[in-house]
Amino acid sequence: MIGVIGSGSWATAIVKILLEKEDRRVNWWVRRREVQQSLAMTGYNPNHLRQVGLDFRRLMVSTDLAKVVEESEVLVVAVPSIYVEGVLRTLPGKAYGGKLMVSAVKGYVPRMRMGMSQYMASELSVPEENICVVSGPSHAEEVAAGLPTFLEVASTNAQAASEMANALRCSYIHPFATSEVQNLELCGLAKNVYAVAAGMTAGLGYGDNLLAVLTAAAGRELRLMMKEGSEPMFMLEDLIATCFSSHSRNRALGEAVAQGTPAAEYIERSRMVAEGYYSSSIMHSMPHREDRSIAEMVYRVLYEGVPAKQEVDLLMKTCFQ
Repeated sequence: MIGVIGSGSWATAIVKILLEKEDRRVNWWVRRREVQQSLAMTGYNPNHLRQVGLDFRRLMVSTDLAKVVEESEVLVVAVPSIYVEGVLRTLPGKAYGGKLMVSAVKGYVPRMRMGMSQYMASELSVPEENICVVSGPSHAEEVAAGLPTFLEVASTNAQAASEMANALRCSYIHPFATSEVQNLELCGLAKNVYAVAAGMTAGLGYGDNLLAVLTAAAGRELRLMMKEGSEPMFMLEDLIATCFSSHSRNRALGEAVAQGTPAAEYIERSRMVAEGYYSSSIMHSMPHREDRSIAEMVYRVLYEGVPAKQEVDLLMKTCFQ
């Protein structure tokens, strides 16, 4: 039995994917009682992807995390990174023993400043071979519409990665197994920051020509950050999708900030989590940040209040010429 932890757009999309196999039943933990009741009775999430109808007869929806964890052999964690600790640490680490833990979290754990694979290993005592990471260019809205989506499933355990990839495979989901866990997580962290930069150029009205140059430069910065090994198969694709898409929450954050909304104010009032806001602080704390001009530009705008136009114009003079 597969369990999903989280009730946002991406968690809902993952449940949709898993239910494409007609003989599968899914355990689903959600935080709020009203969400649980709606899903259990109608198959619709009242807050996210409300157009997606799920087969509620094959859904066991609960607000009891311990119950979902106990009754699932595989657990897919799909909550925003800022909520990971508040959710998973409500149970002792031993509760996750023997489970295949799959991170579909699109960012690092902010307080710990570490990827989910490291967090689950060090803080929840999950063996490395029982950890998978799922990432790739995958807007929940497009998954909801059944549009072609390519994902990577990474684990040091080749069999676990292959089995999880098969669990996600359906007519519109094309998953590939890989061993590049840390680099896949790093890509998931950094591309959100670069999408904020992309949003800034859009908010300033600077057009697609500059956006293309910025995205290519971001790809070069990201490659320099990669740990020894190979880059994720869909690294550039993920970066492009996040930087150019109207579905991107991070791009929307950048646009709003460029148009004068303080970053903290935007984050406070937004219903959707823009991971790039938290990821920017994490990237800023990493070694050799002087090699990441675009990422540092984003940090100065978001956290130091430097005007976006000033920073983007400076970037064009110093880095793109």
